Amino acid sequence: MGYRTSLAIGCAAAAFLMSATPNASAEDFFKGRDITIFVGSTSGGPYDAYARMLARHWGRNIPGSPNLVVQNMPGASGRRLMGHMQGIAPKDGTAIAAAAHRALPFDPLMGVKAKFDPTNVTWIGNANDEVNICIVWHASPIKTFDDLRKHEMVVGSGGPASTDTIYPNVLNALFGTKFRVVQGYEAAAQTHIAMERGEVDGRCGMTWDTLQAIKPDWITEKKVRILVQFALRKHPDLPDVPSVFDFARNEEERQILALWSAPNKMGRPFYAPIELPKERTELLRRSFDRTMKDPALLAEVEKTKLFVSPITGEEVHALIDGIYATPAPVVAKALEASKGNK
Repeated sequence: MGYRTSLAIGCAAAAFLMSATPNASAEDFFKGRDITIFVGSTSGGPYDAYARMLARHWGRNIPGSPNLVVQNMPGASGRRLMGHMQGIAPKDGTAIAAAAHRALPFDPLMGVKAKFDPTNVTWIGNANDEVNICIVWHASPIKTFDDLRKHEMVVGSGGPASTDTIYPNVLNALFGTKFRVVQGYEAAAQTHIAMERGEVDGRCGMTWDTLQAIKPDWITEKKVRILVQFALRKHPDLPDVPSVFDFARNEEERQILALWSAPNKMGRPFYAPIELPKERTELLRRSFDRTMKDPALLAEVEKTKLFVSPITGEEVHALIDGIYATPAPVVAKALEASKGNK
C-alpha cells in the first residue's frame, strides 16, 4: 500500500471517528470536573440565591454528574464579571455566569459604555420570566390606570437608574400619566415603610414575585391595588390587570415599551463564553431545561421565596437579537422618555 493511500485511509478513519462520537465526547467531558457558576454580586442577594439553588440540582442533570460550585465576583454592578467571562474565564463549559443585573445585557443598546456584547455570548437559559407591576396603597383615590391621568401619584425610588424611576417616567411620556418620582429611598424596604406611613402613594417597578415573597399580607389583606403590568406578557395570576401594551397606540410606542420590558423576560439569566463548543452548548442548555423541571428543585422552590418560570437559551438569544434590531430613533426616544421632565 502506497504512502498516499495509507494517508488517505488514516485521514478518513480519523474524520469518521471525530464525526461519529461528538455526543459521547461532550457527555464524557464533565465527568469528574467542577463547573463554577460565577455571580456578579455579593452573597445573599437574589441572583446569588438562584445560582446556589441551580448549583444544588443542575449537576445530576448533566451527563457525567459534575460538581457545581458558586463563586461571587462583585464589582462595577456586575460588569467586572462580564469582563472576566469574555477574558480569562475558561471557554470549555466549566465557567458559567449568572448575570448580576438583568438590564446589563442592554447597556450597549442604551448608550452605556460597555465591553460586554450580549449578542456574542452563549446564553444557557433563564430561570425566571418576571413581570413588573405598579402598585398603589389602598388609601389612595387612584383605583385604575385611567385615574393616573387625572390624579398625581407619588412613588418612591432609589435613584435615576431604578425601574421605580424609569417606568413612571416612560408612562408619563407616552400616556400622560401623573407620576411624581421621589428619589432617595436607598432600599425597597424604605419605600414600603413610606407607603404605610402615607409619605408616598406606591411604587412602580417591583416584580409580582417580589410582592408575593416579601409582602404577601398586602395581597391577602388588599392593602395595595395593582394598576398595570410592565412586561412583554401578562402574568397568568393577574388576568384582570391591564398591560402597558394595552395602552400603546402605535408601533413606535409598542417598541419603546418592549425595550424597557425586555429585561424582565430574562430575570435570572445564565451564560457562557461564545467559544463554548456547540456540542457542550446543546448539552448544557438541555440539562438546564431539565433542571428547571426537576422535582427536587421544584420542591425547594415551594419551600423558599424563589420563583421559577424558565425560558431556554435559544429564546434568550432571540429576545436579545430582536431588541437590538430596534431602530436607532426609537431607542433614542425610549432613552429620552426614561429621564422624565427636566
